[in-house]
Amino acid sequence: GSWMEFRTGHPRRADCFPRKAAARPPPSPALAPSRRYFNTFSVKMENLTSFVGRADTGMLLVETMTTQPGWRKNAKQLLRSFSDSYPHTNSRGSFENGDNYFHYIIEANVAYLTVCDKSYPKSLAFQFLEAVHATFMKDHGDRIRTYDRPYAAQQGFDMTLDRIRQQYFDPSTPENLKKMEDDIHAIQNIMVSNFQEVLKRGEKLDRVNTLSQDLMYESKRFQKSAKYMNFQLWLKQVGFYAAGGLLFVGVLYWRFFM
Repeated sequence: GSWMEFRTGHPRRADCFPRKAAARPPPSPALAPSRRYFNTFSVKMENLTSFVGRADTGMLLVETMTTQPGWRKNAKQLLRSFSDSYPHTNSRGSFENGDNYFHYIIEANVAYLTVCDKSYPKSLAFQFLEAVHATFMKDHGDRIRTYDRPYAAQQGFDMTLDRIRQQYFDPSTPENLKKMEDDIHAIQNIMVSNFQEVLKRGEKLDRVNTLSQDLMYESKRFQKSAKYMNFQLWLKQVGFYAAGGLLFVGVLYWRFFM
């Protein structure tokens, strides 16, 4: 036998020793995905991230899960701007925010917002919002005025919102292509604004509110000062007549009783 058989008592086998895995060659630079590709892909996976809120109070009622916390903040800012100008807010529109659009519609005192990257078809985004509106009104229309706390409709509508989002998520499906063909002229008159303009308007409104509160405070102080001065003047006038009356009574008392 061999030396191995002499030492172990067993014949040498090829599988007694694990084979060393062959080193893999580094990926080709042309095939290696870049960080920019992953970032773009992750943002597109967030398409149709949506929010539902009351247009009159700016209260957020429902939202989809997102890995972009800044979008939630932006949605709350937009809802606040809607409530500041309600009911004179445009019923539909778009706000450009970096590489994305915030599309919105306002129907029956409820604002529906969705975030899409700029490559997502605008007409399909608004059809998605219309579908969300129709379903939300069907399920919650008679309870909207009773919702007085944030996320009041989250538990009852979040799964429905995700289901509608899945239907509209891929613009290239035959169903969605057909929807866009049938609605090709519906979005021509929708105005696109810059999101930073909304923030500036919000800051101006905050300053106006602060000034109005200061004016109200000064007005109340002036009213209190005026009331105090009038009271002092009244005391002086009453005091003069009261002193004269007391003097007259004193003279009568001294004249007839002393």
